Amino acid sequence: SGVRDAERVLLDKGVSPIEARKLSKYRVFGGLNGAYGTGIQGMVESGDSWETRKEIADAYINNMGAFYGDRESWEGFSNGVFEAAMQNTDAVVQPRQSNTWGALSLDHVYEFMGGLTLAVREVTGKDPEGYFSDLRNRRRVRTQELKQAIGVEARTTILNPTYIKELVKGGATTANSFDELVRNTYSWNVMKPSVIDKELWDDIYKTYVLDDKNLGTVDFFERENPAALQDFTATMLETVRKGMWKASPEQVKKIAELHAESVKKHNAGCS
Repeated sequence: SGVRDAERVLLDKGVSPIEARKLSKYRVFGGLNGAYGTGIQGMVESGDSWETRKEIADAYINNMGAFYGDRESWEGFSNGVFEAAMQNTDAVVQPRQSNTWGALSLDHVYEFMGGLTLAVREVTGKDPEGYFSDLRNRRRVRTQELKQAIGVEARTTILNPTYIKELVKGGATTANSFDELVRNTYSWNVMKPSVIDKELWDDIYKTYVLDDKNLGTVDFFERENPAALQDFTATMLETVRKGMWKASPEQVKKIAELHAESVKKHNAGCS
């Protein structure tokens, strides 16, 4: 039925019956002109460069919509073919083979897995399920829901007091790695809002803006990398501005004050 549905979409777009029958069977897609990457990462993280998620989905489709069908149609592109193949997508699956990265710690996960998820939702109107095919232990292969994976990573790293105590012993690079975790949280909020709860943002706020656990988080960023502090506070404010985190006026005021104080003291980090 997937082929028939794809064929119907292509026919509706004016593709000839013979061509529609051929193109409807293509299921392998990738970058145009041999390019690697979705082209959406910089766009997503520059919130002022897009207003609707459809703009991001269109960029993803245009950059990743080359089809790899047969020898004559290798790396071809035709409007609507990638969208036609998405019609009956119920789930997006990402293989995971390493303990060194997770959904929050590696931006390429939201870029590729998230980009496809967003594209499917914009094309079909249905939010597909997200899963990791967890291959880290070859004797215990399992499937893990994306939201669960994000929750586990957040609880064991950025919200884990034991982890944070080690974090604040580090330097500027360590601060950057935390900053990236916050940016990727924002980016997943863009790609698949259902996997990022308000409580996660509230906990990040309490831990890194209020330092409610008295772990020295604010002092750490002020000392080692004020630019990273400015970047993650700006990211939090942008999440609020985009309507993705319903922060309280008090939360917004505290974040803005921390950001502004750092800029005044250290000059703008150009985030």
